[in-house]
This record gives sequence, structure tokens and C-alpha cells, in this order.
Amino acid sequence: MFSRFRKDSSELKDEGFLLADSLLSLMIFVMITSILLPAALLLVQYDVKTKEQLDFNRHLYIVMNGYEDFDEFKDQSKGYVISQGEICDKDEKDLCIVYKN
Repeated sequence: MFSRFRKDSSELKDEGFLLADSLLSLMIFVMITSILLPAALLLVQYDVKTKEQLDFNRHLYIVMNGYEDFDEFKDQSKGYVISQGEICDKDEKDLCIVYKN
């Protein structure tokens, strides 16, 4: 009669293991998430910056092809800041390209 309601000894051993196993898997999941989520956000941010730089380079190339030579571009360009060895966008100062004379 008592054997019907008593737990076997093997069931008691498994309960502690399942708790430790669950905690271990939760810790591994948290560690992976804490590493991969910031890495993914950093990659997205880097992708946006490189896309902006690529668009700037393409637009500058198209604009420069409209002029006969570089001196004419320097004299007539209004959307760019041209300094010693560098061409920057007038609106966004972080978008620059380095050139050699």
C-alpha cells in the first residue's frame, strides 16, 4: 500500500540533476546572448557607417567626373570642404576622403 505512493529512489536522484542541468543550460544561454547581441548591434552600426561612406564616395566620384580637372572642381564645388589632402562633406564633417596631389 505504501509502495504505491512512495517515489522510487531513482526518481529522487534525477530531480537534482534536472535542476542543475536546467541552471547550466540557462547560464550558457545567457552567456551566449550577452556576447552575440552586442556583437550583432556593433556589426549593424558598422554596416550603416560603411554604407554612408560608400554612398559619399560614389557621389563624390560622379560629381568629380563632371569637371575637366581637379583644380576646376576645387574652385567650383560648393558642397565639399577641400583642405590639404582631404575632401569632406560640408554637412557631415565625418564623411571624408583622402587624396594625393
